[in-house]
Amino acid sequence: MDENTEKALQELSEMSQKFEAAMKAEEEHQEQYWNSLSKEQQLMAFCAISRRIFDGEIKQGGSYRYVLYDVFGFGPEAYVPAQCAGYLDIHNAIFTGKDEERILKEFADYAKIDAEVLSQYIQRKYF
Repeated sequence: MDENTEKALQELSEMSQKFEAAMKAEEEHQEQYWNSLSKEQQLMAFCAISRRIFDGEIKQGGSYRYVLYDVFGFGPEAYVPAQCAGYLDIHNAIFTGKDEERILKEFADYAKIDAEVLSQYIQRKYF
């Protein structure tokens, strides 16, 4: 490995450590805020947030950005903090029946299988 590559890797490692430290500090700040709320305030915040996630994710089927920007009204500055807080993982874990139908149809089209026959097979085998 040449000197320039080693230097670049070292700088990348340092930047990564700084990013992780900043995100850890932000998480601690957020937790301090949460703990400063009464249980009643925590529940009110939780319900308001859950309602918005339900609306954006389940009712509207929005993308990660859509929910952050259009449902919550945040700007691009919310993308990384929300991701670090786990919201992108939550968004990606939400899988609806509509998604299953779409994926099944895409697979059937790709594999040149009759989608209705494949659907009937899955219904008999797994349900």
